Amino acid sequence: MREDFFSTIAEIIKYGGSTFAALVAMSIYTATDGFFIGNWIGVDGLEAMALIFPIVMIFGAIGTLFETGGSAVVSEKIGVGEKSLAEKIIRTNYLCAAVIGIIVAVVGNIIIEPLLMLFVDTPDEQHVINLAIEFLRISFCGLPFLIIVYMTGAFMRCIDKPAHVIYLIGSTVLLNIILDALFIIVFGWGMWGAALATMLAQISGTVIVFWYFKYSRQKFSSSSGFSSLEYIFREIRIGAGFAVATVMTAFIEYFLNAVVLSYDAASLLAMVTVSNIILTFVFLPLNGLDTGVQPLISRLYAAKNERHCLRVMRYNFFLTAILTFAIYAVLMIFTEELTRIFLNSNEPITPEMLTFLRAMFVLQPFVGLYTWLSGIMAALEDEWRNLIVSLVPLFVQVPLIWLLPKFLPIEYVSLNYSINDVAEALVAFVLIRSFLKEKKLSFRKIFYSW
Repeated sequence: MREDFFSTIAEIIKYGGSTFAALVAMSIYTATDGFFIGNWIGVDGLEAMALIFPIVMIFGAIGTLFETGGSAVVSEKIGVGEKSLAEKIIRTNYLCAAVIGIIVAVVGNIIIEPLLMLFVDTPDEQHVINLAIEFLRISFCGLPFLIIVYMTGAFMRCIDKPAHVIYLIGSTVLLNIILDALFIIVFGWGMWGAALATMLAQISGTVIVFWYFKYSRQKFSSSSGFSSLEYIFREIRIGAGFAVATVMTAFIEYFLNAVVLSYDAASLLAMVTVSNIILTFVFLPLNGLDTGVQPLISRLYAAKNERHCLRVMRYNFFLTAILTFAIYAVLMIFTEELTRIFLNSNEPITPEMLTFLRAMFVLQPFVGLYTWLSGIMAALEDEWRNLIVSLVPLFVQVPLIWLLPKFLPIEYVSLNYSINDVAEALVAFVLIRSFLKEKKLSFRKIFYSW
């Protein structure tokens, strides 16, 4: 048992640890933009970022679609010995991602201005909207590169090279930090410079991906061609739950922004940005741990190695729980210190701002449970249950965003996030139990089959 424990933990660290580290780097990517914008452009820049974040989430949803679904399908094919087909599926993913990215980039540039103009009521809001449009026009151009880099990490894990994810993401993050400092501080290019830095970093990541699969020792075999689109449609079904959840979150963010502005609480928009950055920084890596382990669970399940598969689920739960509560303690104890990182020293941090953030963080431990459960559903290719969980925010957050300000001060509107975290975790728990029962696996067996 002792040997099983250490060998399983080593496996989880091999797969999930590298993704965890890569998403720490990705979180730094997001935090870097927030740090430079908040300290050198100011609160207006952070308010603009509150409007930008939902769009960025939708970008990420496309990458999540291919990453989650693609890693499950490719891992399954490798697990049953069909490596040549797996390589063709990877090629087809890159082609589809590039085409979809270009289409969305063109459409996005057409609709972004009329979409954001819906938030304009005052000249001050017009200035914030202009900053957001300035950033997004450049960001749309980098969308195809973002998707390619995003899903490459999943494929690197599938071919047993999870550590290489760190090199890919780390190099793009380092370049983004350097370019942010150069464009924003030295050249004074503001939001335009921040967006340009991000796009150039994503392009560099795409160049690295091309080199990796074309010229390195990890290059594809001599087989060529693409897979049938039926595998892409299957990936879409598997990843749809995560993608819909991301898009849903984006629209809910826009609804929240509109409600906050309707109560003349524009300063809280800056806190929406700060909270998004902080939560991305601390919980994206946590999600990375569960996402990183998905190919391992998929492969073990496909190989019918039930005992080992359940052991990986169990120990991954314990690691997720430890990380979740450590993160929660930091969020609640150091709320003001974390906020100050993203605000110029001349900008005051009001009690309302801190209340907004703490109300959002108060039930965050349930996020850890939800990410673990949803990761299992994705690894075992449970499409429709993940899709059901993704719809929970529509029935929980939207009514709460509208109702809470009618009974509580506006800064408590962020409680909608905490209540939704509990609802998602509970729904996911009920669904995963029924799913495992269908597969003749007991949920209790995860924790009691030692």
